[in-house]
Amino acid sequence: MIETELNAGHIVLTALDNQGSGPVVLGLHGFLDNAESLRLLAPYFHNFRFYALDLAGHGRSEHRPKGAHYNQADYLQDLHGLIETQGWEQVILVGHSMGGILASLYAGLFPEHVSAVISIDACGPLTLEDDSAQTQMREALISRKLKQRNRLQLVDLYDAVSARCRVSDIPEEHARAILSRNLTQDAGGHCFWSSDPRVRTKSILRLTEGQAKTLMASIACPILFIGASNSFKHVESVYDARKNWFKNAQYVGFEGGHHIHMEKTDEIGLLIQQFVE
Repeated sequence: MIETELNAGHIVLTALDNQGSGPVVLGLHGFLDNAESLRLLAPYFHNFRFYALDLAGHGRSEHRPKGAHYNQADYLQDLHGLIETQGWEQVILVGHSMGGILASLYAGLFPEHVSAVISIDACGPLTLEDDSAQTQMREALISRKLKQRNRLQLVDLYDAVSARCRVSDIPEEHARAILSRNLTQDAGGHCFWSSDPRVRTKSILRLTEGQAKTLMASIACPILFIGASNSFKHVESVYDARKNWFKNAQYVGFEGGHHIHMEKTDEIGLLIQQFVE
């Protein structure tokens, strides 16, 4: 895959491009990840034009301007801007974790633009009860004050990988591949974070369960949910509770952790290939 830049109208997003021909497939990564987490799926899209995106503020994509933030709706605006600016009538969306949530939300908002969704270790949006609004908004606003622009602080990749592995079930080799894309180097070979610290701020609001149901019921295309047995996401149980929300959905589970598509690439790649073809 080659590095490329894609104009989304109001922002430029970087991506890994398989330079294929055929229907467009957009890969959307998870929270604090980047396009590298989806690179391994590229061989299974040889009949498609596959772009693994760096979402805004992640990897090598542009950061939002001063005073702007990274709400879920802002990522959806980026995705809509990208699809409209590039003139794509329909796309297939492949998302992992947060990327899977974004894929399902976009398919519910703009069903005319999405021909299929693959959601890896996510089953629709995260939700909270109605009475959580005050606490959620308050904590989100406070978190914004704490996360400003990156200071030039040296980063040791080994230490960063170790820290990531301590708080998640990701294998070391996969953590290193993802984190390397979130770093930049100076002329002396010193590493610094290239990702925007503001991506770590809390969501200003979460949807309620009723709002999520309304959006998911608006998805017109087939949707494939892929779950991982050892993941904190518990997608199988979430799907069991929500499966009646969807017009045309299926669930397939695998043994493994949250980045199951990087652990079981061949099995999942072939499953996705069958689904989209």
